[in-house]
Amino acid sequence: SAPFNDPHLSSQWHYHNTGQQSGYVSGMDINLFKAWEIETGNEEVIVSILDAGVEFNNSDLADNMWINQAEKNGTTGIDDDNNGYVDDIYGYNFCAVGNSNAMYGTLEPGDHGTHVAGVIAAVNGNGIGVHGIAGGRYPDKGVQIMCLQSISDEDGSSDYPRILQYAAENGAVISQNSWGYLGANHTPQVDKIAIDYFTEFAGTDKYGNQVGPMKGGLVIFSAGNDSVEVGHPAMYETCLSVAAIGPRGKYAYYTNYGDWVDVCAPGGDMYVDALRGGVYSTLVGNKYGGLQGTSMACPHVSGLAALIVSEFGKEGFTSADLRRIIEESCDPSIYLTNPSMEGKLGRGMIDVVRSIASFSEVAPDVVE
Repeated sequence: SAPFNDPHLSSQWHYHNTGQQSGYVSGMDINLFKAWEIETGNEEVIVSILDAGVEFNNSDLADNMWINQAEKNGTTGIDDDNNGYVDDIYGYNFCAVGNSNAMYGTLEPGDHGTHVAGVIAAVNGNGIGVHGIAGGRYPDKGVQIMCLQSISDEDGSSDYPRILQYAAENGAVISQNSWGYLGANHTPQVDKIAIDYFTEFAGTDKYGNQVGPMKGGLVIFSAGNDSVEVGHPAMYETCLSVAAIGPRGKYAYYTNYGDWVDVCAPGGDMYVDALRGGVYSTLVGNKYGGLQGTSMACPHVSGLAALIVSEFGKEGFTSADLRRIIEESCDPSIYLTNPSMEGKLGRGMIDVVRSIASFSEVAPDVVE
C-alpha cells in the first residue's frame, strides 16, 4: 500500500507510523501518505538549507538540487552571473576562508546537512533509499534544495545576514535552520533584521513585486536540544519555531519548549528504539541512517511548507498565508499524551493532510 517504491519507507515512521516497532504509537506521524495523493512537490519552490554542506551529488538528492545554470555552464573561478559569488553552482559555502572560494571546490558535505535535505526533498519513487516530504514523483522533480553552508567541522559562519540575503535574492522562499546559539539569552539584532528581510522580500523583485510562487518568505528554526524553556534565534517571533516529538507521541527528552514554540514535529527518540527511533534519512556517501533532535523536527515543517507552496503558491499567496495554514492545521491532540507540556509545544503536531485540506473548495456532504 506504500505510495512509492523506495525501500526504506518502513523505517520512516515519522511519515507513516503504524506501530511498526514495539512501543510505537500508530498515528504518531505527520499524516503524509494521503497528502501525496494531491501534491508531492513542485520544482518552482526553492528551500534554502542553512546547515553543514549538503552532498549535492548524492544519488537520492541530486535530482532535486537547486542549480545556478550560469555558473554550472560558465568558467571555473569566474563569477559568471556577476552576483558577487564565484562558482555558486548549488548554493555557496559561507564558511570558506574570506567567503571567496568556490562552493563547487570547497563544499564540505556533512551528515547533518545531508540528513536535513533528505527529509525535505529526497527523491520519491526512484527505487532507492528514502522519501522526502516534497521530493516529487520521479522522474518529475520535487522542490529544489539550495545549499548555503553555514556550518563546518571547525566553526560556523557569523555572516547570517549575508546568507539570508543570498537566499532571498536567488529565489528561495523557505529558509530551513536547524541550528541555534548555545547558552544565548537573546537573538542578536542583526539576525532579527536579516530574518525580517527574508520574511518581507523573498519571492519579490527589487521593487517589491511578487516574482516567485509566494510573496515573502518563511524562516523556520529548530527549538534547540537543551531541555530548557529558552532557545535563540528560535524565540524571535518572526521565526516559526519547532519542538520535537518521539515515535510514542511523547515530547522528546531533549527538546526545548515554552510558550514561544509554534508547532511540534517528529524529531526522534533513540531511547525508545536505538536502531529505528530516530528520523531516518540520507547521509554522506549515499548512506542512510537515523538521527534525532529538533534539527530533525525542523525539516519536517520546512517540507510541509514546501508542499503547501507547491500546491497553493500563486499570485497573491503570501508567507503570512503559509504560516497561518501550518499553525491552524496542527493537531492539538498531542497534548493528550503530553499534559505536563500544555501550551509549551505550540499549536500541536503538524498534519500534512489537514494543511492541504484547509484550502479545499469542495463542500462536505450534508449530514442527514
